[in-house]
Formats: sequence, C-alpha cells, structure tokens
Amino acid sequence: MQMTNYRMADIKDIKDAPGNQNTSQSYHFGGEPAEVSERALQLANVLQSTLELNKLLELFHDELASVVAHDGLNYVNKDENHSVSFGEEERHRCNYRLVLLEKDIGELTLFRRSKFTEEQTRQIENTIAALVYPLRNAILYKQAVEKAYRDPLTGVNNRAALDNALEQEIDLAQRHDTPLSIIMLDVDNFKRVNDTYGHIAGDAVLKRIAESMIESARGSDVIYRYGGEEFIVLLRNTDQAGSILVAERIRSAIEMIIFRYDKFDIRVTASEGLASLSADDDIDSLLSRCDKALYKAKQEGRNRVVFGTPVTPIP
Repeated sequence: MQMTNYRMADIKDIKDAPGNQNTSQSYHFGGEPAEVSERALQLANVLQSTLELNKLLELFHDELASVVAHDGLNYVNKDENHSVSFGEEERHRCNYRLVLLEKDIGELTLFRRSKFTEEQTRQIENTIAALVYPLRNAILYKQAVEKAYRDPLTGVNNRAALDNALEQEIDLAQRHDTPLSIIMLDVDNFKRVNDTYGHIAGDAVLKRIAESMIESARGSDVIYRYGGEEFIVLLRNTDQAGSILVAERIRSAIEMIIFRYDKFDIRVTASEGLASLSADDDIDSLLSRCDKALYKAKQEGRNRVVFGTPVTPIP
C-alpha cells in the first residue's frame, strides 16, 4: 500500500531554559505517493474508525504511547477554535505544525519529563504520517456537523443542537451531581417589530440580540435559538443564584440596546424563565418548568426574570 509523501523541516533544539528541550517542526504532506511502514498503515486503519475529533486524538495518543513513551499531548487548531489535551505538560516538548495539501490542519505538541532522542523523534514523525488524513477527515466532519447545528440567521446553535446537547448535559449533571440551569428567553412584543418595521428589521433585531447574549453570557454558557424570537441558554455547573445573575445581565443588556434600522431607532425588551435541574428531571420536565416561568414573566408585565418552581435541584 502507498501513502502520500511528506517533506519535513530540520529539527532545531530551542533552549527556553537551561536543560529544556523544545523542538519545533513544520510537517507538510502532499505530493507523490511513497511506501510507508506496515505499522503506519495499521495505525491509519485504527484512526479511520472514528470521525469524532476528540476520540481520534485520544486513539492517536494511546497508539503513540506504545511506540514512544510521553507524558502529555496537546492539539490546537486555531482556525477551528478547537483544543484538546491528554496527560500532563512537562518541561521537554516536541511541536509539530501539520500542513496537508498546503492547508494548515493544526499543531500537535508532545510533552515528556526527559528529552526525546533522535530515534524517538523519527518514530513520532512516522506515526504522525498515519494521523494527518484521518485528522483532515475529522475536521471536515466537525465542520459539517457544526453547520447543521448552526442557526443561519443569528449564528448561534439551533434547536437540533439543543436537543442533542441537553440529553448529554443532563446525563452528565445527574451522574456527577453537578448543577445545571436553563434560561428560556423570549423577545417581548416581537410581532409588533415585524408588523411596524418589516421582517428585514426584525431579522436585524434578532441578530443583534444574539450578539448581545453572547457578549453578556460567560464563556462556558451555550446559546441556542429555540425558534422564532425565543432563545435558550445552557448554564453548566450553575445553580439557581448563578443562573439569575446571568439572566439579569442578559436582560439588562438587551434593554439598553438601541437598534438602528434605516431611519428608525428600535428598542425591545426580553422576558426570561429559568429552571435548575432536579435529580429526576428529563429534557421535557426541565424545559416545561422554564416555559411556565417564562409565561409567568410575561403575565407579570414582561422585561423580567422569573425562576421556575424549585423541585429539589442537584446540589
């Protein structure tokens, strides 16, 4: 069997500190086919068993450990905003910039307490040769999934992404006894915006609201467009008090925005219903309590945050 040939830059030992090894290489793939080792082909078959990026890198980490002992592995792809680590960062490292067919597909760094030998770096390079095409395929798959789970108007996650994420997050929170909360947000009197200024203006308002929610939420919070003018915010490791703080910050930020469209200044507010996960909750019961709290916020005058009836939340 044959695999694509590659060109590799010379290894340079860069001393960040006395005795520290920090080798950096640019690893280019593409060109004429070349024979590769039987082991590399076997590894390629193993890596092709998954398209899930984190699982692929975990498999690579485990397989590489049987060839060259190392204490940690880190992969970063800035273009895809993806980073994953296994093990521990140690003083000695080898860094590989991976380029396939002139396209950067990320950087791979290996860490070890003791220095890597020349023979070990050669073995690492041979092993990396089996990674690049499965890695490229996993990146393309990730892009396709993210596109399918992205709301085209606002750029936040869509309803399909929420259904998938909620099942996993509820399972994790209940198994590990960690809090999980949900915000359900509805733009007040949004039909009036569409009827008065038109649907193009309404779309612009929804896009700006989504941007404001992203700016107001924490880095760990995940925002979804639930449908129409409704949004959901998933708050990991967040109890009732924490969820109220986030919700109030989002509500206040939306209230302060002046949406300028054509010659008009448009202002809107939002109502929010909140709920925290209980030990016996499922997706339907958790969302139902959020929905009831949102309805109460509307009934009490809109532009407010209401927390759903507590039912022994997870501590």
